[in-house]
Amino acid sequence: MQIHLYLPMGDQTDSELIREVYARFGLAYYQSECLHRGLCMVYAISGLPPPDLITRPRVEERLALAYSLTLGDVAAKLANLLPHELNIETQKAVEMRNFLAHEFWFERAPLMFDADKIPHLIAELDEYAETFVRLDAQVSDWSVPRMRELGITDDLTQDYQRRLLAGEAEEPLPDRQTVRELEKKLGKRQRLIRVWRLALKDHGRSLIFEFSDGSLWQLSDVGLGWTRYKEIGPKWTEIDELKPHLPAYIIPRPKSSAPWDYELMLANGVVLWVKPGRRKRSFTWSLRIPS
Repeated sequence: MQIHLYLPMGDQTDSELIREVYARFGLAYYQSECLHRGLCMVYAISGLPPPDLITRPRVEERLALAYSLTLGDVAAKLANLLPHELNIETQKAVEMRNFLAHEFWFERAPLMFDADKIPHLIAELDEYAETFVRLDAQVSDWSVPRMRELGITDDLTQDYQRRLLAGEAEEPLPDRQTVRELEKKLGKRQRLIRVWRLALKDHGRSLIFEFSDGSLWQLSDVGLGWTRYKEIGPKWTEIDELKPHLPAYIIPRPKSSAPWDYELMLANGVVLWVKPGRRKRSFTWSLRIPS
């Protein structure tokens, strides 16, 4: 249903005040989106392992998951992570943003017929904007130690913003639909048919797991995870020692007591185990074959 609001414009001063209401509403809603993005970042990094055990695809997966959440969703997921007072303020901010998005114009529109009440609307919107800005700053300050732990410095953030403003290309994160499909597949047993090895530019190697539906995945700190590879490359090689134990129905995200420390059950009772490597940002794997 569309509601068309026809306002008596009166003199120019009234017209300018009305335009100012729309401008302040836009600013308040923009600041709520800034808070939303900030909370998403906090949620994304909260699920990452120590810096030496992080992979870029895993970071991208966490960010994509976080950005697919609404403000209310991400606030709920952070409820047990944020300090008590900060959590309460965040819940209040969700209510404010929901009021702006769904109720503000229905409840406040009649006030715009009265020029004397328009300044009160502007003041109310300013209060919302200031609340979102203040809370965004508090969340940012609280997350600084974790950011530093992960190596996310002010210089890195400023460099990213510079490249973004300069229009330098950044590969897009998975969209919301892709994230939903990812969670659905990783949340239930899947039929693994092949495992591929490919060489990386830094002279390292990576394993890519192929499900029966053709989707590709790679190892992460919590099991199989997101990869940017969409199809099998011409120089990829299938891992021979795994062939006799495939296909197999596996749990993509097995129980794990620590990052990069888990097992994938293959066919014939064979186990593919994964552990952190001796070098930083590396992992090792092997097979355990029953006697």
